[in-house]
Amino acid sequence: MDQLRFDDQVALVTGVSTFGLGLAYARLLAARGCRVVVNDLGRDWAGSANPPGTDEAVRIIEAEGGTAVGVTGDVVAAAPQIVQAAVDAFGRLDIVINNAGAGGDFDTQVDVHLRGAHRISEAAWPHLAATGAGRILNISSNGSYGAPAMPGYAAAKGGILSLTRTQAILGRPVGVRANTILPAAWTRSTAGIEQPGFADFIATHFPPEAVAAFAAYLLHGDTTLTGEAFAVGGGLVTRVVQAETPGAQAADHVPEAWPALIDQVLAPGQMVVAGSLWAQLDAFVGRMGPATRADWEAIRIAPDVTGKVGA
Repeated sequence: MDQLRFDDQVALVTGVSTFGLGLAYARLLAARGCRVVVNDLGRDWAGSANPPGTDEAVRIIEAEGGTAVGVTGDVVAAAPQIVQAAVDAFGRLDIVINNAGAGGDFDTQVDVHLRGAHRISEAAWPHLAATGAGRILNISSNGSYGAPAMPGYAAAKGGILSLTRTQAILGRPVGVRANTILPAAWTRSTAGIEQPGFADFIATHFPPEAVAAFAAYLLHGDTTLTGEAFAVGGGLVTRVVQAETPGAQAADHVPEAWPALIDQVLAPGQMVVAGSLWAQLDAFVGRMGPATRADWEAIRIAPDVTGKVGA
């Protein structure tokens, strides 16, 4: 089996602390020849200030024979400066891993997890496109399925799924690939979950290195996947999709039509998976009547069209 290498490439990894997923991503890429820029702001999961993890992360990577520099900064307010520091350090940027996260209130969680991922990606985009093979890995979470104690976290992580699919569509013409993972691993956030036995279970069965291994596969130049989401942990990987049932169509547009049809709407049947809003609309119209389908065909909107002027 040939080793997947990242020689002469440069990766920016945000949210790198002294243990957990950010450091695992950075260490593995560096061990495979990548020059790594690690970023941290210096906040714990509760929002309190603490020393940034960048210096220790750089020390660990260099002790293992890798090449790394640290950049301290806020992924929302200082995204252009963080990206520019990476480019200044090594002259290019091939890979971005949007791993930065935070606890706190709703706004803080949405800001760091979602807006931060967008801001860093937006600032990095010209550099990623310039390589013709740039890669973005956004970190979502199974919190996107619903996190009762953290609605802001759930909303942000759900938004990352849609952000990733959109980045993939916009990236295809310029060679930029974007994917997302929903990791299960021993991290600063999971270590703080107050459920008896949970921390020991996660630490035993879900090492960060297992997630980092699949992340590196997604980020490698030979991997052509884009716009995909995967749940990852403990060596298991599953594909995550947003899907629709075949559904039902009412003959009359009245509320009274739906009691007899709702079970058909809810029945799983053959699920439909769409990769964009236009692909969803195309599949949706395809399940309607022949007159509606004929009118839609006359418009001829490609399922992968961006809808953006000049795109």
